Amino acid sequence: MRFEELTSPEVDLLDRDATVLVLPLGSVEQHGRHMPLGTDTMLAHAVSLAAADQAGDAVVLPPPWYGFSAHHMRFAGSVTLRAETLMAMIEDIVGSLVQHGFRRILIVNGHGGNGGVIDVLASTLGHRHYGRARIAALTYFQLARAAIATLRQSEPGGMGHACEFETAMVQHIRPELVKIERAATTYPDPGSRYLTTDLLGGSAIRTYHDFGDLSPTGTLGDPSLATPEKGKAFFDAVAGELAAFIGDFRGWSIPEQAP
Repeated sequence: MRFEELTSPEVDLLDRDATVLVLPLGSVEQHGRHMPLGTDTMLAHAVSLAAADQAGDAVVLPPPWYGFSAHHMRFAGSVTLRAETLMAMIEDIVGSLVQHGFRRILIVNGHGGNGGVIDVLASTLGHRHYGRARIAALTYFQLARAAIATLRQSEPGGMGHACEFETAMVQHIRPELVKIERAATTYPDPGSRYLTTDLLGGSAIRTYHDFGDLSPTGTLGDPSLATPEKGKAFFDAVAGELAAFIGDFRGWSIPEQAP
């Protein structure tokens, strides 16, 4: 169900304990020469809707669209919120939901630049609403990294941004928005063996990467490997992983607030 399409009385009838409210997060930022600015938000929303449909007893809120995208601002069209602004907005949204009695709220992120923010939100909101609600946050492509890894064809470093994965996923859900003939392949050099720009890469080191330094086109990876068929396979895999987590999250205990 889509939260914004429900009436107030319909929301009031939802089971406060069993219903998982899903809040997708993404960004409005450059995605190379061939992909729409809203890619991350579109994908997070679409994956959330598909997963909620599979899991049942889940309602997806409308995404707030913008995210933390300072590292893309050298490219036209990119819009960034300050980290503090993004956190304040999510805090207010979640606070409103908790005030209405909802007890299971899941933030589903689809933008790498939001990763640090949702880590902090999971902790601060979990503490703030302890005893009243359980808050969880995840990045959907990290949740499904094992499944994605089995489907990818690009070499390490070839799947980072506007790449095989994202291009194929948008080809699946909104093919008319992908201008594949304009795509450029870039295998960026992050400058150290301790760093990676691959979507599925893990690094113990945190540092700032400006995308203008990494790629003249804004693409990190190899979008030429993308196809709509591969996009469906990616999409089904990530939606299935998210649906499984929603089902598990519904069973998490909510500790009673200490007196």
